[in-house]
Amino acid sequence: MQDNATRKRNTGLAVAAARLVLALAFWGVLIAEPSLPFRGFGYGYGAPVLAAYLGWALLLLAVARYSWWYDHRLAPVAQAVDMLVLLASVYLTETPVSEFQTPFLAFAAFLLISSMVRWNWRVTALTAAALLVINLAVGLTLYQFGYQIDLLRFGRRVIYIVLLASMLLWLSTARGTGRAVSLPEAPGVPGERRDSVIDPALAAAASALGAWRVALALASSEEPWIELRIFGPNGIDVQRLMPDGMAEELLNPGSPALFSTRRQRQLRLSGEGGLCFARSGPVSSLLLDRLGIDEGLVAPVRSVMGSGQLVAWAIDGPCRDDIALLTAIGQELGLALDREETARLSRVSAADAVRQALARDLHDSLAQFLAGTLFRLEALRRWISEGNDPEPEIAAIKNALRQEQSQLRQLIDRLRRGEDGERETDLVAELSDLLVQTGAHWHIRTRLDAPDHPLLLPLHIAHEVRQLVREGVANAARHGQCSAVEIGLASRDGTLHLTISDDGGGFASVDGMAPRPRSIAERVAALGGSFELQDTAQGACLVIALPTGEQA
Repeated sequence: MQDNATRKRNTGLAVAAARLVLALAFWGVLIAEPSLPFRGFGYGYGAPVLAAYLGWALLLLAVARYSWWYDHRLAPVAQAVDMLVLLASVYLTETPVSEFQTPFLAFAAFLLISSMVRWNWRVTALTAAALLVINLAVGLTLYQFGYQIDLLRFGRRVIYIVLLASMLLWLSTARGTGRAVSLPEAPGVPGERRDSVIDPALAAAASALGAWRVALALASSEEPWIELRIFGPNGIDVQRLMPDGMAEELLNPGSPALFSTRRQRQLRLSGEGGLCFARSGPVSSLLLDRLGIDEGLVAPVRSVMGSGQLVAWAIDGPCRDDIALLTAIGQELGLALDREETARLSRVSAADAVRQALARDLHDSLAQFLAGTLFRLEALRRWISEGNDPEPEIAAIKNALRQEQSQLRQLIDRLRRGEDGERETDLVAELSDLLVQTGAHWHIRTRLDAPDHPLLLPLHIAHEVRQLVREGVANAARHGQCSAVEIGLASRDGTLHLTISDDGGGFASVDGMAPRPRSIAERVAALGGSFELQDTAQGACLVIALPTGEQA
């Protein structure tokens, strides 16, 4: 059994102990004041009644300690007996001068509080209503038999019940019906610590419940097997089971329950109000049969990746309160698994975004540069075969390779150190230098139509625009066979407007529609911008709008 820092809660035992204390206190009053009147009956008639009630309280205390089943089944009967004893004691012992000497307030508070802690606010309201009705019925009955009834005192008693019940109802609804639990924080990187989330949760459940063993059986919506993890004195035992018929049971778990398979009994927690309902009959469960459990607790665990059941057994003194506790642990474990899955998907999504961004960068820079270099080498071969001097072109290609090498090193450096969102650069100057390089590389004319003042933008946005221009110029030269490309640049109201137009043959249509450049479209979409392709016989024009957050 796991060490537990605090003794677990047992509401039935607490109520039974309070009932016994109340009975002993009333008995003590009679011993101390044997002259206390019993409306003409005398001490001899009151003592047997209190002795019977004292024995009843002792019996209920033993039942609450050793049998969760009979504690639950006898609770309504005990509540009714307490009401009768309350009214009998009040009407048999009070006198015109004993307003605060009767046990009325103590008994009424005990009944209402026990209703609140054992059941819920609805039962508390019913108990208050029953007290009022029975109080009225007994009072009228005694009055009919000629006993003296003080109407003023009778009215005050009604006010006491209403006031006390109102306060307890407010407290009951304000506190809610759930149990707050906190599972230990798992070590490691979120998204990669699933087992480190489950195993400490099983250990925490064993410690909170005082259980020797706790198991979690999960049926995943993606895996073809059932995962069974059992926490015991020797640590964690992990098993993979064939689904058989158990998968359906785990994917549709029932309500939380405290059960005994041998005695064919179970207390099931309802979905509303936190009430428990007793059921007799066979406890049908393939999971419980496999684990060989005679008595224990079961609660559902639901997550986005599947569902299952959390089971605890070999418990020292299981009680009704343990159902709510295990239910809260199962809910918290399901939320923890959901958080892990969310973190895992975020990591996968982030890694995929990095791969896509890197693929776009390599395509728009290195791949296009190599394609242009092949284009220049082929032209150089023809130039040499015609007897011309190759040295100037070779020098130009070497210079272009050095520049591309520098660009590639900058890309690697950005990947290593991450983006520096606070640094800015002049996009006009950046594109001016870039167009000189790309024009010489593709042997085309280039022109930049931009403001005559610096246009400062964050480095990562400037990098994306450079890549868009490189890809656009390369497409115009390779596929459009253009001789000139013009770049338009403007910034208005936090939006960067970029146009790339050429005098080439445009894009070759497929089924009557011009294909959208994939890399450009993906990059613009990733930046949250818009992209329009205008393709005519006089050339193509790419119209791009990108949000920058910078106000002009």
